[in-house]
Amino acid sequence: MTLETREDPVDAALMVLVPAGPFLMGLADGDLLAEDHEKPQRTLELSAFWIDVYPVTNVRFARFLAAGGYEDPRWWTPEGWLWCCRTRTRRPLTWEQPGWDGPDQPVAGVSWYEADAYARWAGRRLPTDAEWEKAARGTDGRRYPWGDEWPGNDRANFDNRVGRTTPVGLYPAGVSPNGCHDMAGNVNNWTIDWYWPPFGRLCVQTGLLRDPCLDDTLRQQLGQSQLAEKIDRGGGYATPMAFHEVLGCTRKTHWPPSTRESWNGFRTASAAS
Repeated sequence: MTLETREDPVDAALMVLVPAGPFLMGLADGDLLAEDHEKPQRTLELSAFWIDVYPVTNVRFARFLAAGGYEDPRWWTPEGWLWCCRTRTRRPLTWEQPGWDGPDQPVAGVSWYEADAYARWAGRRLPTDAEWEKAARGTDGRRYPWGDEWPGNDRANFDNRVGRTTPVGLYPAGVSPNGCHDMAGNVNNWTIDWYWPPFGRLCVQTGLLRDPCLDDTLRQQLGQSQLAEKIDRGGGYATPMAFHEVLGCTRKTHWPPSTRESWNGFRTASAAS
């Protein structure tokens, strides 16, 4: 498979094109390891999109800081700007902390609000939940970005074996079919979607099988305004081996958008025009 890549001029992000077409999302009802939010397995059609090859790094995030990103409400949702002002947040949780401050380490300890603001500043957005899964999984229904084998030290930074984040791209054996690194371990990846376990079944029942995304608009249309957590994908450096499914392509974790743990990172995406 020949991969098409480009470097974004705003923040020097290396991005890869994920072609339009079908892929398998989720796990079958009979899968003993599957949780409700992963069911059922269904075939989705996604439009082509660009996605970061690597999670956003400290050196890239520094451009957002230098541009006054935390002082400019243009890049924030109303809720995000209110949170930013109320908490007086001006930088990520682990910013400039020894051991976390390498230029090529992923920026860590960012809320969904911060990740979304960065993406808007860069002229992009966060990936949808379905886009993230296709970028991680490809089209063959594999369980992990590298295949169906369980995670190991050569494939991902997890289980606190390093104890912190590592520079992006150090685990080439764990690269996804679409050329994305660190889709499992290191830092989790925020997505656009709100977390609602029945969403997969709703998509099948209603025929929402092309570019599904449980964003603010659809949340309102579905009468689910009480949904309060965003989907976070891929697991991180502290994900224990006992919960290795979190490193898989189909398992979702979920947090309030204000959450800032040291494993909260992100990557960006954009539609392919």
